Amino acid sequence: MTQFRNLRLQKGLNQEEFRKLYNERYSRNYTSAAISMIENGKRMPELSALIDFADFYDVSIDYLLGRESDDDELQISQQLRAIVGKLMTLKNEAVEEDNSSEIQENMEMLRCLLQQSEVLAKRVEKEKDNSWYKY
Repeated sequence: MTQFRNLRLQKGLNQEEFRKLYNERYSRNYTSAAISMIENGKRMPELSALIDFADFYDVSIDYLLGRESDDDELQISQQLRAIVGKLMTLKNEAVEEDNSSEIQENMEMLRCLLQQSEVLAKRVEKEKDNSWYKY
């Protein structure tokens, strides 16, 4: 099983759902058969599509190609995204209950901090594995 399929399954998408989302987001025209061939290692997407796949899954191209392990980074990224998602849900509930600008401001600050934490976690992982590469 390739990284393409693993990542799709981790997002909880079937091939058709992924195909539709991917094609819409990146203005592509991949067929279900093409996605299947990519996932089964029978076809390699062109470079521009490979960049889009990496963006869609929020991983490096090297990870997609099996050249590096982003398991820790992916796990951290997924955990932070889940936290941000919960915060946005809480923010929406708080806004419905109480239109306090202080609550909205605090939730927005937390969301921004968590997004920055995700960026920092990626940098730390990158520096740990590739000490020659500095931001």
